[in-house]
Amino acid sequence: MVLQNIIFPALQSVIPEDLYFRALNEKVELFRAAPETLSFHAGGRAAFDTYFNGITVERWRELCAIENLSLTLEGKGKFIVRFGLHQLGLPHRWLFEHTVELEEGAPVSLDLPFWAGLERGLLYMWVEALEDGYLRGGNVSTTQQPVRDARMAIVITHFNRKPHLLPALQKLEAGLKNAPQWKDRVQVIVVDNSQNVTPDEAGSALVIPNRNLGGAGGFTRGLLYAKDHDFTHCLFMDDDASCDFEAVCRAYMLLSYSTEDRAAIVGSQLRETVPWQLHEAGARFVKGRWIARKHMLDMRNIHHLLLSEMDDSAANYGGWWFFAFPISAVRHFPYPFFVRGDDAEFSLQNKFPLVTMNGICSMAEDFSVKESPMTRYLGLRATMVLMMLNGEEKSKPYLDVFLVWFRGVLFSYNYASAKALIMAMKHVMEGPEFFVRNMDMANVRAQIGALTPSEKMVPYDLKDIEVLHHHHHDGRIRRLARLVTLNGTLLPAVLMRDDVRFQFKDFNAAFRDIFRFKHVLYYHEATRTGYVATQNRKLFFELWKEGLAVCAKFARAMPALQQAYVKALPNMTTEDFWRHVYKNELTTEEKKS
Repeated sequence: MVLQNIIFPALQSVIPEDLYFRALNEKVELFRAAPETLSFHAGGRAAFDTYFNGITVERWRELCAIENLSLTLEGKGKFIVRFGLHQLGLPHRWLFEHTVELEEGAPVSLDLPFWAGLERGLLYMWVEALEDGYLRGGNVSTTQQPVRDARMAIVITHFNRKPHLLPALQKLEAGLKNAPQWKDRVQVIVVDNSQNVTPDEAGSALVIPNRNLGGAGGFTRGLLYAKDHDFTHCLFMDDDASCDFEAVCRAYMLLSYSTEDRAAIVGSQLRETVPWQLHEAGARFVKGRWIARKHMLDMRNIHHLLLSEMDDSAANYGGWWFFAFPISAVRHFPYPFFVRGDDAEFSLQNKFPLVTMNGICSMAEDFSVKESPMTRYLGLRATMVLMMLNGEEKSKPYLDVFLVWFRGVLFSYNYASAKALIMAMKHVMEGPEFFVRNMDMANVRAQIGALTPSEKMVPYDLKDIEVLHHHHHDGRIRRLARLVTLNGTLLPAVLMRDDVRFQFKDFNAAFRDIFRFKHVLYYHEATRTGYVATQNRKLFFELWKEGLAVCAKFARAMPALQQAYVKALPNMTTEDFWRHVYKNELTTEEKKS
């Protein structure tokens, strides 16, 4: 059974080559056009101690108890093949060396006798060409049989993101077509909340037209289908998250061999704009804080690769851009958050043992670019409810979270976001029934869409506006002035500059840079979109006053409010709850025959 394949980057991939292999001299060259080929002149050397082609010993040995391993190579030429091992805190070791002669169409396999003695670290292949030749791939495999016969449904929830969805579907379809052994094991299901994906566009994927109940509703609809059609596992994937089919294969094999029946595989996330950088490898929700594990590690760096696999600060939830789990382990269905927080509560309630592994990942746009009044509303609302559902009993931590978020948007002149945060607090105070009444979020979306001033990212030509880019050093006096004037809000108008300060789009502005500027341009270079925010002192103080009033009201309501959420939780996350939601929408094809 193949555990993982050796892979190379495709022609249009933005991921750098050294996440796949390291050319150790100038006698090695990659040809990206299919079939991807690593070409060698005599004396060419390459190492595979990389994010996508390294072998994480702990996952296959500890999680899956794999007792034997072999290597298969495809290509042409004569090569020296070595295996080495990197470990944190220990020197590098060579474990194995063998000379192989490859012929086109005749793969060569080698048993790896050292495997049974390994416990941890990054195992990798190193090759040197003894003559001109090439490698077209290969794999590591075992003769050991899987613990279980898995059948996995890949559930993608879609809403009006065809430019992202359709390439992802094409990539998955190509992977299934090129590896027919997956035909009866894996099915792609698109839950189409926008109801605009045609059968021709979907290819071999099953499309389920669905009422838009957000990610929570869409993924639940897919989970119900999978459960009704005898799938053993689900893989939740976002419609804007891109991954190689190999990531799906590795997740499937980990689940097939895992000795932990309830283990779930959490795909890491690489940053779309910095594709060698890790955004997170699983995450933690602790006392209102969203903590990305292994954030900003450089996946080109061997030491960082080892750190990314280190079992410290264990994840307690996984994002649904790539989350694979056994259906039998689901005790609680998703909370009807619409979006934001549904994936966290799903993990927290079900207490899956969460597993990450280098090479199982997807790429996605940075969350900071997506930040808007709507996402801030959804994020704060989910944070407050998750704190209540997971045991936070004192009101101060809730108010601290709100005030940090609120201060950030006010000082950034994002007043529509400030209004949205106040709205989120008010809606949370309506109790758990609010989420049942507003499962489709139609009224809320309309309210937030009507907020002014707008913070909508629109096409923006920098030639149309004069902007200042310089950064300010914050000395002691300047920092004190910013503090006592609320970052310039209390300064007299004569001391304010009527210029536009440039800021790359992020969660908030860099306060020291916008100090004394009346206008800020928030800009995203990749899409050439942005908007200008303008300081409004009158609105600042009106919103500040309203925010403090909401805090006082929330503090008084919190004890009873928490009890209400905790009491309502079990009934709002049952399978019966969701089947009742969809009772008039399940089609004949979706019902078990």
